[in-house]
Amino acid sequence: MYRVVLPVPPRPELQRVYERHAAILESALHELQRTIKGAVESQGLRPTLKYRIKSFDSAYEKILRRSRTLTEGDAVEITDMLGVRVICPFVEDIARAETVLRDALDVVEVERKGADLGAKEFGYASVHLLARLPAGLAERSELGEDWLYEVQLRTILQDAWAEVEHELVYKADLTPVDDQLRRKLAALNANLTLSDIIFQEIRDYSRTMQRQLMRRRETFWSQIDDVPERETVDSIDTDPINTGSDTIDSMLIAALHAHNQKDYAAAIRIYSDILAYGPIDNVAAIIHTHRGMARFALNDRVGAIEDFSATIRLSPQAVRAYYYRGVVQRHLGQLDAALTDLSRGLELDPYHVESLIARARTYRERGRNAEAQADYETARKLDPEHQAVLGMQAEIENGVSAELVRRIERM
Repeated sequence: MYRVVLPVPPRPELQRVYERHAAILESALHELQRTIKGAVESQGLRPTLKYRIKSFDSAYEKILRRSRTLTEGDAVEITDMLGVRVICPFVEDIARAETVLRDALDVVEVERKGADLGAKEFGYASVHLLARLPAGLAERSELGEDWLYEVQLRTILQDAWAEVEHELVYKADLTPVDDQLRRKLAALNANLTLSDIIFQEIRDYSRTMQRQLMRRRETFWSQIDDVPERETVDSIDTDPINTGSDTIDSMLIAALHAHNQKDYAAAIRIYSDILAYGPIDNVAAIIHTHRGMARFALNDRVGAIEDFSATIRLSPQAVRAYYYRGVVQRHLGQLDAALTDLSRGLELDPYHVESLIARARTYRERGRNAEAQADYETARKLDPEHQAVLGMQAEIENGVSAELVRRIERM
């Protein structure tokens, strides 16, 4: 760490020492930020990193300020001459980054700025880690193993507040005793803090929704070639179901949960309740798609086609709706209609692997093996590990094996 024994030496002398070490500090700082960046990114975090060497003016001002409470012979120690700031989009990322860095760095102290503020006080929240230089870097740079540096962890909004506060309060040496100024600063900080909370809640909701959607899609894929052979369902009971909430978001999550639990009748009732609200077209299109998949799971193929057709009317660019309708048409033996829908979906998105595999299977059933093979090869190049691709590959290998057996038997 940067250490000055009192009495404070003349400013020019301190500045010469500072400038003599500048290049060393710069090199050490670049290596530290690379280490920190590698550590957090290895765990899937993608923060923005800022890093700086404390300016001489700032360091000298801190030395003078701290020396006022000390006596001759005492030492002023500055631990943030080297500073790295890790700026994350969401609040939860701060905790993850702290865990990662406490494992990766030689952390000697953790300070949580803002943790002691009262409910009516303003100030920014931030986690500060104080760490020792890695042994190798300390040796190469000749700074010594007792040299400390600081890592600050903040959200984007916390960082914005800190910059504003530094300019308006700290840097200007301003004490906001004016009530009106205090209220404005408190309101600004409260708004930023609330925004961080809301951003995190939106992220949590989005994750929940995506998990439910993926589970629902995986269920649909597993059912494509395993639909029970029974009479087509004429209708589904659509009496209202109590979801515990009347918001579309919460109803959709409840429906997806029921869907993923294979309680398809309950899911269909909730999807129908949502549609009864008269949501805007793009939301209604999504609900029709979900309800169509649930109907397909109950072997209500006609109802499924009606829902997928409704999606296409509301959202003509909905690739998945063409894919889903094509799959159902294939199961109904309407191969030409299935090929039309699957081809239309691939015109909109040539990289939709599921549509390529579904069309390949339909081509095979039509006896158009060259076109089927071409679609399969395209899908395999796009995503060789995709579930649909692996399923098609197994079909092809089993088909080849069966053909070889037949040839041997004829010999």
